[in-house]
Amino acid sequence: MAISAGLRKGMRFGAAMEREQSVSKHLPYLRHVDDTTIKATDGVFMSVIKFDGFCFQTADQADVNQRLAFRNTVIKAMSDSRFAVYAHIVRRRVTAEIGGSFDNPFARLMNERYMAGFADKRMFANDLYLTVLRRQFVGKVGMAENLAAMFKSLGGVPKEDNDAEARRELREVIAGIVSGFANYGARLLSVIEDNGVVLSEPCSFLGQLLNGGAPRRRALPRMGLNQYVPTHRVTFGKKAFELIGACESDRKFGAMLSLREYPPHTGPGMLDGLLKVPHEFIVSQSFAIEDRAPVLERIKVLEKRIAASDDKGTAVEADIQIARDDLSQGEVVIGYHHLTVACLGQTLREMEQCVDLVGKEIQFTGATVSREDMNAEACFWAQLPGNLAYAARKSLVSSRNFVGFASLHNFSSGQAERNHWGPALSVLQTTSKTPYYFNLHVRDVGNFTVNGPTGSGKTTALCFLLAQALRVPRRPRIGLFDKDRGAEILIRALGGRYEVLEPGTPTGFNPLQLPGTQDDREFLKGLLAFLVRPRDGGDLTALQEKIVEEAVEAIFELPIKERRFADVQHLLRGREKAGHDDLASRFETWTRSRGWLFNNDEDIWDTGNGIFGFDLTRVLNDKDIRSAALGYIFHRLGQLLDGTPMLVFIDEGWHILEDDKFLGFLKNALKTIRKQNGAVGFGTQSAKDIVEARIAHTLLEQTSTNIFFPNPKADFASYREAFKLSAREFRWVLETPPQARQFLIKHGNDSVVATLDLADMPEFIKVLSGRVETVEECARARAKHGDNPAAWLPAFCGIELNEVAP
Repeated sequence: MAISAGLRKGMRFGAAMEREQSVSKHLPYLRHVDDTTIKATDGVFMSVIKFDGFCFQTADQADVNQRLAFRNTVIKAMSDSRFAVYAHIVRRRVTAEIGGSFDNPFARLMNERYMAGFADKRMFANDLYLTVLRRQFVGKVGMAENLAAMFKSLGGVPKEDNDAEARRELREVIAGIVSGFANYGARLLSVIEDNGVVLSEPCSFLGQLLNGGAPRRRALPRMGLNQYVPTHRVTFGKKAFELIGACESDRKFGAMLSLREYPPHTGPGMLDGLLKVPHEFIVSQSFAIEDRAPVLERIKVLEKRIAASDDKGTAVEADIQIARDDLSQGEVVIGYHHLTVACLGQTLREMEQCVDLVGKEIQFTGATVSREDMNAEACFWAQLPGNLAYAARKSLVSSRNFVGFASLHNFSSGQAERNHWGPALSVLQTTSKTPYYFNLHVRDVGNFTVNGPTGSGKTTALCFLLAQALRVPRRPRIGLFDKDRGAEILIRALGGRYEVLEPGTPTGFNPLQLPGTQDDREFLKGLLAFLVRPRDGGDLTALQEKIVEEAVEAIFELPIKERRFADVQHLLRGREKAGHDDLASRFETWTRSRGWLFNNDEDIWDTGNGIFGFDLTRVLNDKDIRSAALGYIFHRLGQLLDGTPMLVFIDEGWHILEDDKFLGFLKNALKTIRKQNGAVGFGTQSAKDIVEARIAHTLLEQTSTNIFFPNPKADFASYREAFKLSAREFRWVLETPPQARQFLIKHGNDSVVATLDLADMPEFIKVLSGRVETVEECARARAKHGDNPAAWLPAFCGIELNEVAP
């Protein structure tokens, strides 16, 4: 209930209260009529769709053009003046935050330092919305509709029937947009329930427009929406306005820019330049469709005027003829369009900077903008869907023109929560100063590739992301196959085990001491058959296969501690004709010159805290050793797949992709590992290494994320044809200098250029990217201080850990 005039007169600010205009007078919204539809005054119904947007940054121009044509098709399908569309871009400042926690001291400390660096960065998010209004016909058609409705009501047809028909038509249009723009991440805003509270997403959107762009959760109200939505006091000056919230810090200044003169031509992405402006703003556009017949009449009148003027025979006359033909043939619809930008800032100075940059970006398109003064208040209210009458500057344009301005383009932002493993693995900064929440999984597929030449920053970025993955609530196991010991320092800093397979140095592997499950027995039969295969590469005879099988069964009859490789030779002897090429002779080398691999008294396989690495550099070129070692290691890895998240990464994987044993494991693992909550990753110096692998089709088909670092030697066939990079993406890979420390992420529908800025963390870079000299320095530090990371890290790089790694 309002305060009476008599009481106000006795109050200090009573006179000011008398003069004050309520914000609700300018809001046409009445109530929710269902979960997704709001009713406004004059019989208008509206629904709001939110979009992630189309990742335009690296898309081919042909694709961008095709999408403009599709957007035009969607808009022109509405066809008459019963529909109007609003498009909004809300650019708001955000703080990059990410869930999860670390139980690993090094990973936690690195994350704290990394996230602290984000606190000082100006980062932004772009929220994209499309609001569709179902209203009454306008003009003469509208008058006829009103008369028809009046006669229906006199005839006993209730008004609710007309409303139901309007809502049905709106639902059909909305369903078509959401379905057609699925790859834009289109989602219809609705009433939802969260922790027992019923919330209205459409009310949150309207509040975002009215109260300065900051998103706030809004409960479903009982009062009228025009009174509920406003939360800030709006004060207008001649060239600016001020939004004041409940506390002193919740204050913003703003200025309104309006599109005054259109560019000579429009195309897709007219406003894409705004998406990089380092300030907050709200772009609002309306497109109120006009009926075709009245517009054609106006065009005819205009053509007559042009024919009698100096514009006859000029481009103006040609443009009018094209517009008439397009409208007549149903290629476009025509409507009244207006565009404003509310430039926002925490201070007047910041607001003025925003006005300057936004104005320049729009002028780059060939358009002209005006800063509103007397019209500023009207332009402010015109931002709100349904307030078509407030639009101070509006012009008739085609739907093709409108969708050039309303492109629904955006930069990828990823998904911060509710991913397959819970929170995003990490947050990165894009080249547009927006956060990108990095994940490996698309649904339950998390396999990935990392492609980049030496010196591109690939190893640093990869090791960083692997350490960041330890934030996952069910801490993942990490198994890394290394080359040149590039990741050794990181694995040891995380408290993991790292083994270098060095010819002549015992590995501590003894496959005979496996527990003896049926899988173990089948694996060991295959391993022994490989070790004693004929020197010409042929198959074992049936007798030889039987001898191997019986030898394996005999081995598993022995106590674990008594199973040694040297004893196998005796089990292979005596069942076939002795000779220099019998089974026992072939096996002999695995107990002597190659005995360092498996001929060990005790199997000391130990994955420690679930983080482990193997350096295979010295055995990659020996096919027999490589295959035997990989066969055993991957059998052991398979036993770890029990539903706990697991990451297996193979650096310089092209060597391993040549291995028959590994290919068999990999082809099966890539297709099935997702069922066991695991993911496999490959690192290569060039995408060509993967494309030329014998199982290239499986690799490409079963990977959900591909990361590309700059590579001036990238080849067309691998990057464009096999990995399906767009022309822009391929050009980025070719032309970007490696020192930029940027990389291209292709993840599902996302395509984003991200940066990893660790310039303020040199001590961590020393851990993340091992070189010959730093690996040797790490070895000296460990020899002196012990293997506990908390003991050797301070001496190695100055990092002080408060706890011992688990």
